[in-house]
Amino acid sequence: MIDLHIHTNCSDGSDTVEELLKKAEDRHLEYISITDHDTCEAYEKLRKINIKEIYSGKLIPGIEIKCSYQKRTIEVLGYKINTEKMQEQLNEFYKGKSREDLQKKYFNLLYEKCLKMGLTLSKKEEIEWNPKNDWASLTIYTDLKKYETNQSKVPVDMWEDFSGFNRKYCANPEHALYIDKSQDYPSLQQTIEMIKKADGLVFLPHIFKYKWVENPKKFIDEILDNYSIEGMECFYTDFSEEQTDYLIKLCNERGLLKSGGSDYHGKNKERIQLGIGYGNMKIEKEIIQEWMN
Repeated sequence: MIDLHIHTNCSDGSDTVEELLKKAEDRHLEYISITDHDTCEAYEKLRKINIKEIYSGKLIPGIEIKCSYQKRTIEVLGYKINTEKMQEQLNEFYKGKSREDLQKKYFNLLYEKCLKMGLTLSKKEEIEWNPKNDWASLTIYTDLKKYETNQSKVPVDMWEDFSGFNRKYCANPEHALYIDKSQDYPSLQQTIEMIKKADGLVFLPHIFKYKWVENPKKFIDEILDNYSIEGMECFYTDFSEEQTDYLIKLCNERGLLKSGGSDYHGKNKERIQLGIGYGNMKIEKEIIQEWMN
């Protein structure tokens, strides 16, 4: 079994790299990839320890990068990257706009937008969060959920699911909660170029998670037809069997590589378990043999 979509506390996960490796060993995962958001810090830490003393499997260098696409943000995975080259490029792009600064900005914008919608929130100074690791949107969503009076003021899918709140409404230019983040992140083309300059392979992850996409299959084709993408994340915690089968067929037809992962975040997404997602996911190593060899 493998898991090629994992986060540590170097971005928004809760596990240290050592804790992550121990869990991967306990689950007998043969291949893993740490794909922290917009940073290769985990790999800097890994260079300082003897990995084989903790984990006997194979570690594929990876990253997940948030990028702008048509005034919205999506994510891209990079695999088999030179992590030092990748980090140099990220440092250059984000010079003068740290993750902490961006999340503080989004927090303040989203806070004010919620108030304008008539929603109840705690006082700013009473909301506990860490902009170095936490997401502003999740922090605001968690706080507004504390007040039951907000439920009648928002759509059902916004109230019941953070993914709906974040990926459907905060990402919708037509909605009051929308924040234009396109200038803060590299474009899709820039991101692809960064990964390739770092000797990596470009994959599209969790493509069915974007709630604002009305026609996911058309959306996928649009990107594949216009950008240099090597592979797709075919196996993912939230994917249905039908969605996975569609992506596998698409990869076979287009000659694309395949990957899969849980999107494990440790305690920060407690329902998702390393290697098995919600408990029944099983990704065989054979799907990556083509590009690992």
